[in-house]
Amino acid sequence: MDGTSPGWAITAFLGTSVYFISFVLFRASAQRMQPLRGSRPIHATVSMLSDPVWFAGGLLLFVGLACQIIAFAALPSNVAQPFLGISLLLLLGYTSAVLRERLSRREWTVAALAVLAVVMLGLSGTSDAGDLDIGGAWSPAPLVLVVVPPACVAGLVWLVGDRRAGGRHAQPLAGVAYGISAGLCAGVAEAGARGIAAVWSHQDSVAAVAASPYPYLILGMAGVTLIQLQVALQRCRLIIVAIIIAVSGRAALVLSSTVLYGEPWPTEAGRLALRCTGFAVVLLAVIAFPRHDAPVPGAFSRRSAALRRARNG
Repeated sequence: MDGTSPGWAITAFLGTSVYFISFVLFRASAQRMQPLRGSRPIHATVSMLSDPVWFAGGLLLFVGLACQIIAFAALPSNVAQPFLGISLLLLLGYTSAVLRERLSRREWTVAALAVLAVVMLGLSGTSDAGDLDIGGAWSPAPLVLVVVPPACVAGLVWLVGDRRAGGRHAQPLAGVAYGISAGLCAGVAEAGARGIAAVWSHQDSVAAVAASPYPYLILGMAGVTLIQLQVALQRCRLIIVAIIIAVSGRAALVLSSTVLYGEPWPTEAGRLALRCTGFAVVLLAVIAFPRHDAPVPGAFSRRSAALRRARNG
């Protein structure tokens, strides 16, 4: 495949854009669902799968992921990855103009930092899919190292978010907390997509892809991400959650690729500066976001009505 072809660049852009289109569908379905709780994952999963709008969003998400795998296989990483920043800018415009989600000056500044961090980390990439080391794909230590921390963060956010949401006067958990949790899991899932692209580049075989851990890594981490995202969209603004997912997910993708594939950090001065500065900007963006977020309009009343129905029936 010709990685310089505009067609592959368009595929990469579509892959990241479809992600955020699915977020809009998830938000629409979240507004009409009964309140979801992370501590009840089976109930949350059934509620999501039985909603046609959410199901359409889920299909779009996996279409986007398939485009990402193709882009990872066809393009150098420093070409494929920065498209997320462009898609994020489009989502910012859409949520502001159509969904009427307003950002304060501080939030706009942090959003700009997030886009900058995503682009910088993407441009700092040095490895193509064929360069990744997948010889120890089933080695337990790297898999545990990339899976367990995000899963623990997701569990903690679910439990804390559920507890705080139940109090009459308690402030809801911020969108930044949900975004970090979902973003870490999404970044690991994207690292699995890079693994699929690498296996295909080396062996050109569907059977080899199925025999690798990467499809199952994607399914597991994407499943956690989707539940976390849907809970977040019932309680927080879409744009805040999406920004933090994008920036924390990009950081998690870089770190997970280092652990899973032994991908070296850049040695060229310019790209190393981009990588280090990008991580610094990620940290700054996450720290600068408000610790608490205004609840989604109507979320409390919907939750209260559902709780009353549960008590009465």
